[in-house]
Amino acid sequence: MIVFDGRYHAQKLEETISEAVKAGAAAPYVYLVIIQVGDNVASEKYINLKLKLCEKVGVRTKLIKIHTNLSDTEILLQIQQVIDSPETGGCIIQMPLPRLSLNSALDLIPLSKDLDMLSSKSMFQFTSGNYQKMPPVVRSVDYFLKTNGIDLQGKSATVVGYGQVVGKPVAHFLSSLGAKVNVLDNYKTGVPLTSDLLILSAGVPNLVNGEDISSGCAVIDFGSSIVEGKTVGDLNMHSALGHLSNISPSPGGMGPLVVRFLVMNFLGI
Repeated sequence: MIVFDGRYHAQKLEETISEAVKAGAAAPYVYLVIIQVGDNVASEKYINLKLKLCEKVGVRTKLIKIHTNLSDTEILLQIQQVIDSPETGGCIIQMPLPRLSLNSALDLIPLSKDLDMLSSKSMFQFTSGNYQKMPPVVRSVDYFLKTNGIDLQGKSATVVGYGQVVGKPVAHFLSSLGAKVNVLDNYKTGVPLTSDLLILSAGVPNLVNGEDISSGCAVIDFGSSIVEGKTVGDLNMHSALGHLSNISPSPGGMGPLVVRFLVMNFLGI
């Protein structure tokens, strides 16, 4: 078993970002804008990671906070005004939003400013096979596969959790690589998982035990939950894992890469 060191690989990506910024990739008059609706504790953590990285590499940022006690119409109007500003060079709306009725906010972001690629137009472009710009989550999976020399042509891949941010785009991407993809949106602990690649994105702490995963399987864990003040992934890291091939754990695996690919989307690299 080989544990993927996301922090090490994130440092390599960070060097690429810094070089691009020095070469003028970051326009001095625009900002990477993060819009946060409400006060989700987990979101605060990830927003701070993005802000710290941008400050470190020299990318200008703005954090716009919007209260949830406003009506949907008022919130959407504020979001639209932020997006339309000429100072907004790229934008993300921090997920999850506090209520489902606000998800339409994602479609307010035009293709040119959609860094997470979560709007309907961005997803349509991506699922149509245009990979010139990919969601940061998908870029991190692609990086993991290439770094570990994993060819999925004719292989099996299982995606646990079919959410908009991870499950859906990753399942599509794996299919495009020639994998036979099985999606499980209601996995129960203890059910055997036979696959060459396992993607975890349910957001349920310690949902999957290593002994239930087939030998030689590679695992990418995107799950993230807060348990007793600590971040815990979907994969139980205290279970039997020695029979697996490559593991990207959570935390410390894909998270650092996703943040950097987000900035790279902003810079167009």
